[in-house]
Amino acid sequence: MSKQIQPQDKQIEFDGLQLHYLDWGNADAQPMVLLHGLQDCARSWDFFADSFCSDYHVIALDHRGHGDSGHASSDRYRLQDYVADIEALVEQLGVQRIVLVGHSAGGRNAFVYAAKHAEMVESMVIVDIDPDAANPDSQGMFKRYMSESDDWESLEAVVERLRSRAPNSTDEMLAHQARHMTKDLPGGRRAWKRDRTLLAAYERPDLWAQLSQVNQPTLIIRGRQSNLLTHEVAVKMSEAIPRTRLAELEGGGHWFYQEIPDEFATTVRWFLENLP
Repeated sequence: MSKQIQPQDKQIEFDGLQLHYLDWGNADAQPMVLLHGLQDCARSWDFFADSFCSDYHVIALDHRGHGDSGHASSDRYRLQDYVADIEALVEQLGVQRIVLVGHSAGGRNAFVYAAKHAEMVESMVIVDIDPDAANPDSQGMFKRYMSESDDWESLEAVVERLRSRAPNSTDEMLAHQARHMTKDLPGGRRAWKRDRTLLAAYERPDLWAQLSQVNQPTLIIRGRQSNLLTHEVAVKMSEAIPRTRLAELEGGGHWFYQEIPDEFATTVRWFLENLP
């Protein structure tokens, strides 16, 4: 599963911030824009991107306050601000007919963008997230995020933290995520890259109205071991979008794309080659 192709680090300027993104090249191909979840980063998609960059122009954004993008003030971490990041990226890069892939909070940002900009998005993949205003599993995650220190004694400690959320991931995948989600501190310690401020500022409004406005071919992926997106809600989501496929995949949970990356990539490719 070793990474083969290294992306280029690039930036755009928007809203007084430097927004970092990764670009795997192949600029003449159809663009595929990847959006990470809360606390994750653009490098979270590296292994997935490696499977698609020969056929697509793959771009992964670090949302504001995440990864190597700039940090904003607490009043600029609203849902509309994250959607505006996508708008700025697409506009400044001049890409069209995009395939939009979003995991968790990135999935919510993705379908809100797609509902507003139907002409820009050809197809979309929503990964393990719901449109509800409240979600017990998500609330549990937030309690843990808020109770944790930003500071870890070693990279190995970060790896074990990530193993607790995605237990079926390989050691290689976990080490890769740990390195890129954190930064060096003196004495071998590590700290999350993401801005802690965004946790308290994060919004989770009811987005069923926006989801029902989506008309692009859409794939909803749910890890069967995920407690965040339930089967019942996934089915309801698939019924809310006219051209939808629902894939419930065995062997992983909320971070299925990291736990079982080959099956995840195969499922996305099947969808893109057989759009409803």
